[in-house]
Amino acid sequence: MTANPYWTEDGKAKNLALLTSTERCKMLETLLQTEAAEWKMRFAKKSIEIGTVKARSWWEDTKLDLQKRRGKATADTLIAEMNRQRHDANPLSS
Repeated sequence: MTANPYWTEDGKAKNLALLTSTERCKMLETLLQTEAAEWKMRFAKKSIEIGTVKARSWWEDTKLDLQKRRGKATADTLIAEMNRQRHDANPLSS
């Protein structure tokens, strides 16, 4: 993974107020993509550990927790990104 230039330039990594709105949007997009990939990996690991059926139940509980903590719109955005990544990885699946 290459370093994001917006986070490594002098001063910018230490003070987010120095970022332009475009840079902040790119950073938020990167964070969303990274978090979605992390949740996908957690689900895959949980499926191996406890089985797919129990992992799906765990994921439903986790989605409800995300909605409570962040709001429905934010949780839906994260889930949509996870689905987009899954589709991009395997475009023949629906």
